[in-house]
Amino acid sequence: MFMSHLAYLYLYRSVFAIHQLALESLSTTYQSFPHLSTSITLFQFGFCVLLPLTISTCTDGDAIKSFPRSFKQIWIYIKLSAIVYGATACATMSLGYDGVTYVTKVVFKSAKLIPTMVVGVILDRRANRVGKKYTAYEYASAVLLCIGAIGFCISPTDLKDNDNSQENTEDATEDVTLGSHWIGISLLATSVVCDALVPNIQQQLMKGTTVRRVRPQSLPSTKDSDVDDSDEEIEKEMKNLIDTDDLHAANQKQKETKSDGISSQALLVNTNSIGFTLLVLSTIVGRSFLSIFSYLVIHPHFLILHVSVGMGLGTAVLAYTELIRRSGPAVAVAVATLRKVVTILLSYIIFPKPMTGLHAISAGLVVLGLGLSYYGRDRK
Repeated sequence: MFMSHLAYLYLYRSVFAIHQLALESLSTTYQSFPHLSTSITLFQFGFCVLLPLTISTCTDGDAIKSFPRSFKQIWIYIKLSAIVYGATACATMSLGYDGVTYVTKVVFKSAKLIPTMVVGVILDRRANRVGKKYTAYEYASAVLLCIGAIGFCISPTDLKDNDNSQENTEDATEDVTLGSHWIGISLLATSVVCDALVPNIQQQLMKGTTVRRVRPQSLPSTKDSDVDDSDEEIEKEMKNLIDTDDLHAANQKQKETKSDGISSQALLVNTNSIGFTLLVLSTIVGRSFLSIFSYLVIHPHFLILHVSVGMGLGTAVLAYTELIRRSGPAVAVAVATLRKVVTILLSYIIFPKPMTGLHAISAGLVVLGLGLSYYGRDRK
């Protein structure tokens, strides 16, 4: 079980790196193409639907069987798609307000592991489900990991730029409103809450839900014209005494009924089909679909890079979703946070740059957080 979790972890990291390289190559080589961002988004959504659908079909999975066929079923995935969109849109919109810088965004985004843990506990309690309970060691480990990730993601140049921007705005404090600053912070907080909701809702859909309900059972009544009222009452009392244990056990079984969840492939197909359909319709209405298609046919290298971007993201998202199903939202978000740290460390190794005291302290906090997590797990 542990080796399978590691396999999905390494798969997520490796294919995401391929996705980033192909995306960077597209952005630099074909930046003059007017519909580049639309074509990239189209392939990303497309492969997040086609790849899990192909895997599910080849392995006799449930992607087609569990595809929503009523508006009530579709509405669940519309809400999930809206939350995913809100996480990205709110973070982007926050940068347009005074007082919200790139450093502020990094701090909020790098600390989303803690809200993910808290939201998971709240959702489990609201659903009356026995869910994950985190210990003080796990919360402390999450705090250290988040602080370490923040230190790694903030470079010295970002801090200098932030200081310069603050110095430049000190002379214009009369033009900066406090309300505008808090609007940006509120958008960032909303983005982090959405980031915390998404993996927890995905896990609920994949694991299934437990519905608590009690169905009262009535005792069989005796109807005999030859038995008078007093004999009938005695007979009922005897049956109550005899069948008490059986009725209690039956009622306990009926209090909880578990609905089966869906696979990670079916979840991705159901969720991303909505965005992919809307995107295709928007390109057709906007008359950019034919331009993108003709450019892909004329330039094979352009097509190969798009396939690499879509394939890389589709595989990474599938591995990440499977990691949520197997290990839980907190572990998956922690892996995503560590991926940022590992990426920055590799950049310092491959392209040598001076390590600052902030990076050294951040590395120590990450190692301490991981050690505290394993220590708490052993005690548990």
